[in-house]
Amino acid sequence: MKKKISSMILAFLIPCAALSSEAFFTSKDVVNQQVIQRINSANSTIDIAVYSFTSSSIAQALGNASDRGVKIRVVRDKLQSQGKADEDPFLQKHHIKVHVIHGKSGGIMHNKFAVFDGKEIFTGSYNWTDNAEKKNYENAFFNDEPEIVEEYQQEFERLFRVKPIGE
Repeated sequence: MKKKISSMILAFLIPCAALSSEAFFTSKDVVNQQVIQRINSANSTIDIAVYSFTSSSIAQALGNASDRGVKIRVVRDKLQSQGKADEDPFLQKHHIKVHVIHGKSGGIMHNKFAVFDGKEIFTGSYNWTDNAEKKNYENAFFNDEPEIVEEYQQEFERLFRVKPIGE
């Protein structure tokens, strides 16, 4: 018994990072609030790769973040970014770099992820649209495990280096 108690005490004395993962579903959660919460909490950088982006509330949160000095970069799909309700023009007015690309071999850039301050990621089926929130069954997953965050950050950097449309 004495050995078990000492092991338990030792376990409490050794600091460990509290990692977290959270999953949200549009069938029961308000996912855009989770995205906006992370945007509002960001202090230095937000890197986003998102296929469809027509949510004015998320765009406004990004504009506010940019105005307070957060460096924001966005990778978008060429066809989706040409829609009349697309938020790219709004983002660009707020000095947010929008990098528009095709997929490989003429395909699409279909990613949906973001990296907040290099510390937490968002991914899932959730497009940043009102339809995703109100009409579709979609999911969003947030994770702060450093190895996972680093993988997403590296993928964003690869996408951001893809030759943009028109060059």
